[in-house]
Amino acid sequence: MSLKWIMENGLNDPGTPQGAAILAMGILIVTGLISRVLTYLMRRPRWVTGKLKRKVDPTAVRYIVHFKTLMLFLIAFVVYAYYVPALRALVGAIAASAGITALVVGFAARSTLSNIVSGMALALYRPIRIGDKVTIDNEYGTVEDITLRHTIVVTWEHKRLIIPNEKLDSMSIVNHTIIDPKVIARVEVGVSYDTNLKYARQVLEEVAGECPYLAEDANPPWVSVVGHGESSIVWRVYIWVPDVDALWSARFWLFEAIKHRFDERGIEIPFPYRTVVYKKDLPAPVEK
Repeated sequence: MSLKWIMENGLNDPGTPQGAAILAMGILIVTGLISRVLTYLMRRPRWVTGKLKRKVDPTAVRYIVHFKTLMLFLIAFVVYAYYVPALRALVGAIAASAGITALVVGFAARSTLSNIVSGMALALYRPIRIGDKVTIDNEYGTVEDITLRHTIVVTWEHKRLIIPNEKLDSMSIVNHTIIDPKVIARVEVGVSYDTNLKYARQVLEEVAGECPYLAEDANPPWVSVVGHGESSIVWRVYIWVPDVDALWSARFWLFEAIKHRFDERGIEIPFPYRTVVYKKDLPAPVEK
C-alpha cells in the first residue's frame, strides 16, 4: 500500500468518510492504550504513594480510574471533532449557543451528573468502601465496585445489587466493616416456669462459652432474662463474634447446641398447650 494510493483514496483526509473512519480508529486505539497504561500505574500503590508509603484506599483509586477513563475519551472526542471538518462545524455551532446548549444538556443529563457528583462524595467521604460488608434496604452483601454512575453490591445469595449513586448517597446504610468489624450475636430461648433459673443460666453460659465463633480479646458471653412469656421464661444469650459473617454461623450453632444441651440436662423448652372442646361434648343448657 503506497503513500500515493492512500492519498488518492482520501485515507489521509479526515474530510472524507473513509479518512474520518480511519482517524476514529486510530484515536480509539491510542486512547485505549493510554487508558490501560494509566490504569495499570494507578493501581500500583507503591508507584502512587512514592516514598511516603501510605496506604492507598482502593475505593478512591477505583473511582479515580473510572473518572480518568471518562475524561480521556472526552478529550479524544474533542480531538477527533477538531480534525473532522463536518463535526468541527457542528461543535462550533453548538458552542456558539453555549448558554442554551448547557441548559439542554444539563436538563437531559441531570440524573447522570447527579450520580457522578454523588459518586465523588462516596469516594471522598467513604461511608462505604470496596470490600465492606453492608446492609442496604434489608439486603446484606459486599461492596464490589463504585462506578461513576452506580454502586455494585454482591448479596449473600451472590446476586448483584445495582444502586444509583444519587440514591445511595441519601440512604441509611449499615456498614458492618468500618472502624471495628466485631458484632454481638444474640439468640433467645424459652424455658418452663418450673425450671431452676440459676441452673438454666449456668447451662446457657456453658454452651455460649463453647461456641467456636467467639471473637478473641472480647468480653465473655453473658445471658439474661428478657421476658415472661405465656408459657415460658425467655432467656437471651449474647456473644461477641469477629465479624458479621461469623454472626450467622454463631446463631445457627447456638440454636442447635442449646437444644442438645437442654435435652441432656432435662431442661424443658415449653410450647403452648391448647385444650380443644367440641361443641357436641358441651353439657346441655339448663332450662329455666
